[in-house]
Amino acid sequence: MSALVEPALAEPWSEESLRVLRGERALARRLLGALVRNPSLFAGVVLLGTFLGLGLAALVQYGTGVGTLAISYTWANSALPPGPSAAHPFGVMNVIGVDLASALYESIPWDLAIVGGILLLAAAVGTLVGSWAGYAHGALDWVVTSAVDLLLSVPPFFLVIILFVGLYNFVPVQDTLLLFVLLFAAVLWPYYARPVRARSESVTAEPYVEAARSAGASRWRTLLRHVLPNSLDPVFAQVPIDVYQVFFVLTVFPFLGCWNRTSPSHTFTWLTPLPTSNFPEWGNLLAQGVCYGLVPGSSTNLWWMYAFPALVLILFGVAVALTTDGLSAQFQSRMAR
Repeated sequence: MSALVEPALAEPWSEESLRVLRGERALARRLLGALVRNPSLFAGVVLLGTFLGLGLAALVQYGTGVGTLAISYTWANSALPPGPSAAHPFGVMNVIGVDLASALYESIPWDLAIVGGILLLAAAVGTLVGSWAGYAHGALDWVVTSAVDLLLSVPPFFLVIILFVGLYNFVPVQDTLLLFVLLFAAVLWPYYARPVRARSESVTAEPYVEAARSAGASRWRTLLRHVLPNSLDPVFAQVPIDVYQVFFVLTVFPFLGCWNRTSPSHTFTWLTPLPTSNFPEWGNLLAQGVCYGLVPGSSTNLWWMYAFPALVLILFGVAVALTTDGLSAQFQSRMAR
């Protein structure tokens, strides 16, 4: 008869583990308290979190097929596609023949990637360059100021279209969307750098920056620890504006193909950064909905084809605006302490 084996007792938590756990709990309480005290940030985080959650769900559901909408040729050839119903909550979009709710859902990861890529690149480069220019001055300061003065003479969306059309034929079709993201970020970064430069210039004169210098802090440590965090207000103000600029351009490209309604696939298709005409992207869906949902000179008004894409864009813009407003208020309250 084998001897009874006593169950192993759980090892007691070490003092270091308990300290880490208490620190994590305290951080979670502070974050939750910050959200509760900041309704704008709370609402923005909830909305953006919903978009992010749906985007991840779409990636899991569609996998490698997330870039291709499921087309029904019966719907595509229908002059009067089904409107909103229990089977199709957002109705059906003809021409490209898709269920609109599914198409908007499948578009979420692509739009988050496109807008996020453009704004993160532009904001990161612009903030770093602008804060250094305002802090250190010199040649970089002159370059930043000159670049923005030059770009302000041309609206950014118009400049992106010009650059994209000029470079389109030099890249493979599958890389045109990446080209669009890089070009847009290259056009937008000075719009972050210039106001951040002005803000960092005033922050540099603050007593705490002078104290850091006197204490022997390096220029980069002073920049990253004191100047840059206190120069972010212009970034929060610029991001919501640029969100709609990006979607404006993404809507303009496919909308140009509407000039020839009888053969949209043969008109201006070379302008679009999207790899296919039925690519899941909100701007593309809005352009198609406006083009074929509103028929000039006709009583036909397929309102759901443009109303729901526009509503999704508005909700996303509101989510970004609320989040940036809340973050700005949070940073200002920390600075005031």
